[in-house]
Formats: sequence, C-alpha cells, structure tokens
Amino acid sequence: MKLNNNNFHDCLMFITVVCWLAGSFLIGMGLQKVFSNQKIRKEYIKSELEWKQELAGGKDDAIVRDLKNQELIKNMNYVSLEQQIYFEHADAPGEARIANGINNSFSCTVKLIRDATGEVIYESGLIEPGHYIEKIHLTGGLKQGFYPCTAIWSFYTKGEEYAGETAWKVVVIIRSVDKKSRDDS
Repeated sequence: MKLNNNNFHDCLMFITVVCWLAGSFLIGMGLQKVFSNQKIRKEYIKSELEWKQELAGGKDDAIVRDLKNQELIKNMNYVSLEQQIYFEHADAPGEARIANGINNSFSCTVKLIRDATGEVIYESGLIEPGHYIEKIHLTGGLKQGFYPCTAIWSFYTKGEEYAGETAWKVVVIIRSVDKKSRDDS
C-alpha cells in the first residue's frame, strides 16, 4: 500500500498535533509543580520548625526526615501518660496523668483510639508545656473489660503550627459494670 502525499502530510500533521498537545500538557504540569513548590517554600521558610526551614532551603528529604524525627523523639521525653488507665466504670473518671513537661518546646494534644474499632474514646484539648491532665472521662459507653488502645500525641509550635505526631500503646481497663446497670439490678 502506497501513501500518497496528502495521506502522508495528514499523518504527519496528526502526529505533530498529538506531540504538541502532550508537550503542552507536560509543560503545564511541570509549571504547576514549580509554582506549588515555590508556595510551599515560602510557607516553610517562615516556619518555626527547623526541619521545614531546611526543606525550604533545598536540603535532601532524608536529612530533613531525620531532623523531624530527632525533634519529635527529643520532645517525647517530656510527655507522659499512664500505660494502664483504670476506670471504676465507663462513666467514672480515670487517672490518666497526661503530662507535658515544662522543658518541652511543643504544646500537644492526646487522642486515645480503640485498636479494635478505631473509635476515638478520648481527646484532649491543647496541653501547653508545664501542664497536665490528671483525670479523664471516656466517650463510647464501654463495658467492663480490657481495651487495647493507641495514644496519638500531636505536637504544635508556640504559633500552633502542626509539628508532627507519635503514638504508643496503652490499655484502658473498666473494672466493673457501669453504675446505671448496677442500679437497675
């Protein structure tokens, strides 16, 4: 089969248009990424967090990740929470002894999440360095028993910029049937 000049010209024109459209699309995506990165850099350069400033300055991602992890590990030394939190019944307060030490450079929040269901059964407000929460109340109406949970610590700078989070395991223990059920029997 022979291509005449018109068919060859049309085929060449079609390939040119497809290449031009694909190139325009790729250039547009690249420009969008450049502008997006510039916006992030401007935000990060103003950050209170050293690792964000380093990222804005063009440091390698692995180095920045290590800086962030080191900062979080350092500040984890200043927070505490009971590993086993006891409640007489689900409606009673339990002694969690959540503390954010005075030497911590971050404020924090704590969220207790039931491992079995993913349900949030407790969430604190912002805890400033040097403050603590002695007793907590649960949500979710738990029955008597043991509940493995994950405590999620979220850290924030003085300007309330999110700095990262870490987690550790705790157990919530409900010692007896709730007061209402005991009163009904």
